[in-house]
Amino acid sequence: MYISTAVISVHEAELQEMLARFRRNNERDNITGMLLYSGEHYVQLIEGEEAALRKLYAKIEKDYLHTNIIKLADGQISHRLFKDWSMGFKGVTEAALTTLPGYINPASPVFLNQLPEPEESASSVLQQFVRNNMMCP
Repeated sequence: MYISTAVISVHEAELQEMLARFRRNNERDNITGMLLYSGEHYVQLIEGEEAALRKLYAKIEKDYLHTNIIKLADGQISHRLFKDWSMGFKGVTEAALTTLPGYINPASPVFLNQLPEPEESASSVLQQFVRNNMMCP
């Protein structure tokens, strides 16, 4: 799971095209997850086999659409949180992102010093946000 800063604002048509491509690729590679986009930030959780995730994350790090990519969580999980979603998506306002429990603006100069303790995993925070803000995938 990571958060990043959008370099450019993506228009609706371009966003839908990108999502279709992401979903096709993720389905092919057996990757699932959730993407939140506010126009200013991306928050994404991806799930799958380790090799496929490493390859995808390397592509994400090189993507021109965003910068300041900060990995919030990385590791094994007992089960997929978004197992039926090749890429769930929710366009959100920046204000909605701030409702994530423990949210800290990644543009803040003290971001790394303010990261919460690991008791509440980043993935459970995202899952709770999805439950509270989305009716269906």
